[in-house]
Amino acid sequence: MSFHWLILLAAIAVEILATAALKSVVAAPMLVALLPLILIGLSFALLSVALRVIPMAVAYAVWEGLGIVGIAVMGHVLFGEHLTPGRCIALAAIIAGIVLLERGVSGGAQEHESLKKHEGRPA
Repeated sequence: MSFHWLILLAAIAVEILATAALKSVVAAPMLVALLPLILIGLSFALLSVALRVIPMAVAYAVWEGLGIVGIAVMGHVLFGEHLTPGRCIALAAIIAGIVLLERGVSGGAQEHESLKKHEGRPA
């Protein structure tokens, strides 16, 4: 796994933490309530680093999709929110969509490279 993918995973983890913190600090003093905003900013900063190498469609889909799945799990574990069978199917569909999107983009890049080599152009 490349450095930029690890950065993207860190951005996802920070986004999940920030969203859980949002729910936790609803009645907290203003200074404590700033923590989720700082974490969201950090998540965007990490995402921007990942975007230097990972295609935007893939990076954003992975960031948002895995963020949604992680937030749903955190809501269930930390706040007792229900994960019904229908919600679990929907979360699995999100993950399947991310995998299909990533496979399509990376497969397309490989096809593009092999096409350039076949035509005698530099990759």
